[in-house]
Amino acid sequence: MSKPSYNNNQQQPHRPTRFFLVVSLFVISMSILVVYSTITASEYGLKKDDMHTHAIVHLLKSNDWLNDYEEQKLEEKILQSQIDNVNITLQNNNSGTSYTTTKKLANDYLHKYRSYIDAFHTDKSVEGSLANLQYKAELEESEYEKTLNNISETSKIIMTYELVTILLIVGAGLAGTSEVTKNKLVAFPGFAVGGAGIIILLLFLFTGVSV
Repeated sequence: MSKPSYNNNQQQPHRPTRFFLVVSLFVISMSILVVYSTITASEYGLKKDDMHTHAIVHLLKSNDWLNDYEEQKLEEKILQSQIDNVNITLQNNNSGTSYTTTKKLANDYLHKYRSYIDAFHTDKSVEGSLANLQYKAELEESEYEKTLNNISETSKIIMTYELVTILLIVGAGLAGTSEVTKNKLVAFPGFAVGGAGIIILLLFLFTGVSV
């Protein structure tokens, strides 16, 4: 009668051994995924830094083109004031022997000033025109805003990988504690937390949905 009881006692240790073998495999899997998610998050962090640099460059270029635009507008006002001064001079000197010479010289200046102003108001295909400078400034500002949007999306991706990393570490930690203490109850929360990390990672990899 005692022999069957002895066999049952011999068979009972095998179940925990199989269970903790699964726990060991789970811990190893979590560790591998932690390394992957950490490296990937670091790579996206480098990309984000590079995007910040490009955003600053686009912003500086946009400001430079705007400054050139404002300078051209100021130069246009100066030229217009010169035209007004020449016209006033012609009106005040509409008689006398030197009038013909003065008028010819004034007309030359007027023609030159007006040609400069006309050049300012050509279309955006002409280098240095007001429309061209404004177009370049708006283009750089658009690239700046686009880069900021990319930075925002990259930040969400980094946060997703960081969350996955935390969940995997916690899951591996709980499972590892279960393995050391031989307490199966501690392993189940580890499976749940680590499984949540795996689900989030797979959802992001296959659907692109970030947290």
